[in-house]
Amino acid sequence: IISLLSLFGVFFLAGCTEKPADPVQAGALDQKFYDMIKAKDFEQASMLFSKDEDPLQWENYLKEQHALLGDLLSYEIKDTVVNTILTGNVYISRYKTKYTNGDANEVLTVREDVNFDGIKVVMYRVNPRKKNLPTLPSQTPAPAGAPAPPAQ
Repeated sequence: IISLLSLFGVFFLAGCTEKPADPVQAGALDQKFYDMIKAKDFEQASMLFSKDEDPLQWENYLKEQHALLGDLLSYEIKDTVVNTILTGNVYISRYKTKYTNGDANEVLTVREDVNFDGIKVVMYRVNPRKKNLPTLPSQTPAPAGAPAPPAQ
């Protein structure tokens, strides 16, 4: 039993990250993402997402946001929460953004994973604050392989 517990402990600890959280690296990715949005380079911005995500789906989502909100004028970070998980670090940043058609509150989540080099965007959510904007058909794209919602 002791050898089994020791073996379990070795496998458990092998999966833990020893890499400390790096909010500067996460902030640099956030800035790159928003600079691409500001430049209307939605294709390149979509490439910042995790390899598990469909870049074309995210590109379409970013274009949808642009059509609704207009050009990004400014963005300001409100706060960032860092969560350390078994496989790395997750940075959840809230932003206050200004667009030509109104303001929004946004959440940009990036993950630094020990299983691949670098840091990637894993979630992006836009919540428009202007009451007269139409409701978005989706707040975030469906996971890869999920069926599309029915048209209304």
